Amino acid sequence: MNTDEYNYYKNTGFRNTRNRKRILILDVDDTDANDTHLGSGDEFNIELFEPLIIDKQSEVYLDNFISFGGNISNIPENSGFCLKINEFNINSNVASSSHSNNMFNSIIIPNEHNSVSNNHSVVLHKAKKFNYICDINPGKIGRLSGRITNLKGDPAFHGTITTNNFTYALTGIANTELEGTFPIVNNQAFTNISIDGSALSPAVTGNFLAHHENTADTLHFATNVALTASQFENNDGDIMFVGTDIKVDNDVGDNKNPNLSLLGGTGARFIAEFSIIARE
Repeated sequence: MNTDEYNYYKNTGFRNTRNRKRILILDVDDTDANDTHLGSGDEFNIELFEPLIIDKQSEVYLDNFISFGGNISNIPENSGFCLKINEFNINSNVASSSHSNNMFNSIIIPNEHNSVSNNHSVVLHKAKKFNYICDINPGKIGRLSGRITNLKGDPAFHGTITTNNFTYALTGIANTELEGTFPIVNNQAFTNISIDGSALSPAVTGNFLAHHENTADTLHFATNVALTASQFENNDGDIMFVGTDIKVDNDVGDNKNPNLSLLGGTGARFIAEFSIIARE
C-alpha cells in the first residue's frame, strides 16, 4: 500500500483537506427558565454542544436567520436587527445619521416581519444566502456570546420595553365590544389588566405592539409576566387595560365575545446559521 495515499485523508493537527466548510448554528431560546430573556435586550451566552476547532484562517458567512416573536418592522428602528457576536472579529464600519454606536461592528439583518399576524409564527429574515461576516483566526470556540437588538439598541423581541418577556394576541373580539379612545398607538403602555373590576396579581405591565382601530378583532400586546388563557376566556365582566381606557366587554351571560381567545406566551427565539470556510 502506498503510505502517502493512506495518509492523504488522515486528520493531523485538526486539519481536514477534504472539507473546507463547517456549519455553525446559534439557537437562542427565550423561555421562562432562561436567565436572559430576549425581551431584555441583554447579552446571551450559549455553550456549544461540542467545541468548534478552527484549524486555519477562515471566513464566516451568514446563511440563514429565522425568528419567532420578534418585533414587527412598523417603525424605522425595527427595520433591521443588530447582531453582535463576541467570538467573531466583526469589523464593520458605519456612517449613520443616528444609532451609529449600536450598528458599529454589528451584523445588520433585514427585518422581514411586517405584520402582527405573524407574531406567533416563524419569520425568515434574510433575503439572500452566503453573506460575508468576517475572518476568523485558528482557535477553539466553546461558547457564543453577544447581543441582538433593533437598530436603535432597544430589544428586538416583545416590544421595546426591557421588562417585557411575553407576547400575546387577544383575539375573537366583536367590533361592537371594543371600547375606548382610538386609535391605540404602537408602544402605548398599560399598568395592569383587570377582569370584572379585579386587577390581576401579580401586577401586569406591558404595551401594545401595533396600531389598532376600534374595528380591530385582535389586540396585540406584550407583558412582563405570563398570562393564562383561562383568565380571559369564558369569564364574565369587562377586560380593562389599566392606565388606558381600552375595554373589552366579555359578558358571557349576554353572549358577548363568545369566541374570545388568548394566544401566545410561548417565548421568543432566533436561529442563525453560519458557514465557516477555510481559506486555501
